[in-house]
Order: sequence, then structure tokens, then C-alpha cells
Amino acid sequence: MDDKQRQDHLDDVDSVLTDVRRDLELTQSIGEKYELRALQLLLQVTKSLHSQEDIHALVALILDSMLAFAEADRAFLMLLDEEGAPRFKMGRSYRGAYLSQDDFVISTSVVRETLSTMEPIILADVLQDTQFSKRQSITDLNLRTIMAAPLRYQDQILGLIYADSQRPLARYSKYHLSVLSSLADQAAVAIYNAQKFDTRTG
Repeated sequence: MDDKQRQDHLDDVDSVLTDVRRDLELTQSIGEKYELRALQLLLQVTKSLHSQEDIHALVALILDSMLAFAEADRAFLMLLDEEGAPRFKMGRSYRGAYLSQDDFVISTSVVRETLSTMEPIILADVLQDTQFSKRQSITDLNLRTIMAAPLRYQDQILGLIYADSQRPLARYSKYHLSVLSSLADQAAVAIYNAQKFDTRTG
């Protein structure tokens, strides 16, 4: 994408964002407000993806967006190593702090399932899920909400994003799955482009 195409794309995103903000002010429906806020979040991440070149800042933005939408306590980004195992790369808390490798204690069963099926998983209340409610890592962490989605770029699996909380999700709809998948797609594009850049300049 050349500079003119990038600017045209950003102008289009700005135009849609303006429409979304106007509609948010006008609508009285709680459901519509929720859907519009989800769209607003995705557009803001998309805009940043095409205007922000710092991969560290981009991933932090994506994790923060995931935290906000999922109403989660923690979010992590994992990348696959040469053997296909997920490895910690970045973590964020709902307070906006970076999490360290020491904080990286998660539901391994959900991570395995996500990478096995290559589909996003949302557990709005783990206690209501017979498949995962008794898993050791989940009970040890006292988790109630878990979300994970694979990072896919074309035919490559780069890793996954993950969020969890010790509270059940207060509200859940099909838009959670849509937003989670879209955030994972945006993260995959950003990471792939950053890896390409590193390869070219290295």
C-alpha cells in the first residue's frame, strides 16, 4: 500500500468513525449502542494499524481493546516458536500495566483447544461449561471468563491472543465473537508486517 492509498484508507475509516459517533449520540437502544461501540473500537484499531509503525504500541493497543471489550482482567499475546508451542510475548492488565513472564499463568486447556480447532473460543461463564469447568488450570486461577483467538495470516498461524477474568461476562452476544476474531486478524497483520520489515532490514 503506497502513501496515497494509505491516506485514502485512513480517510475512509475517519468518515465511518464520524458516522458511528453520530449514531451513538442519537440511538436510545442499549443493544444498538453496544454494537456501535464494538464497531467504533474496531475502526480505531484499524486506523492505528495503518498509521502506527511501532509494533509494540500496536500490540498493546490491541490487547487493551480486547480487555475493554471483554471486560477482562488480563490479556496476553503469544507467538508460536519453531516447534509450534505458544510462547509469551506481551501481557496487559485492565489497569493499563504491562504484565511479565511471571504473570503468564493461564488456562492451558483453552489455549490448546484454540490452536487445535483454529477457531476463537469464548467462555462467558466457565462454570456453565461442562468441557472446561473442571480443568485444573481454570479452577486453580478461579477463572470465570476466558477468550482466545488464533492469529492467522493467510495460511500461517502466528500465535494467539487470550484474555481472562475472575468474573463472569456481564453481557454476551454474537458481537463478542466478531470483535474477538477481528482483533486477532488485526494483530496477525501487524505482527506479520513487522516480521517482514525485520527480515528486510536485517
